Amino acid sequence: MNNKCKICGQPALHGRDLCLTCFLSAAKSGKGKRHIGHEEDDIQKAFFRTARTLFPRLGRLLFAVPNGGKRDRIEAARMIGLGVKAGVADIICLLPSDGYTCLCLETKTPTGTQSDAQREFQEQIERVGGKYILFRSAAEGIQVLERYLNNKQL
Repeated sequence: MNNKCKICGQPALHGRDLCLTCFLSAAKSGKGKRHIGHEEDDIQKAFFRTARTLFPRLGRLLFAVPNGGKRDRIEAARMIGLGVKAGVADIICLLPSDGYTCLCLETKTPTGTQSDAQREFQEQIERVGGKYILFRSAAEGIQVLERYLNNKQL
């Protein structure tokens, strides 16, 4: 069945009446005040808002890693003691698919770049059979997840 988006006429998401772009636009709820420096957070929030709706059966297999942000020295030392590691991907999907052991997603702004620690983490994940993808918009992240999960029975 070839459904069309009820808003723009583009191909609709599987089981939906909206395309990905219109779905993300409709999902935006009260923007409120924009905080400078939180653009990656905004992308990640939109990603999870959409992912929870489109892939509810993933449950706890898709989650964010709280390893970023500015901290004072005491809090940073506490987090390191708890096992937080610099460079770990922002989002992890612990569902094997298409020969990969897991999917690690790194959120970046359109101009953002990986740190050395993030590149090292990517290399480690790929060496152990994981898939690592950097994405720059919620729509791009959802498309990556959708392709990764293609043909998966959840």
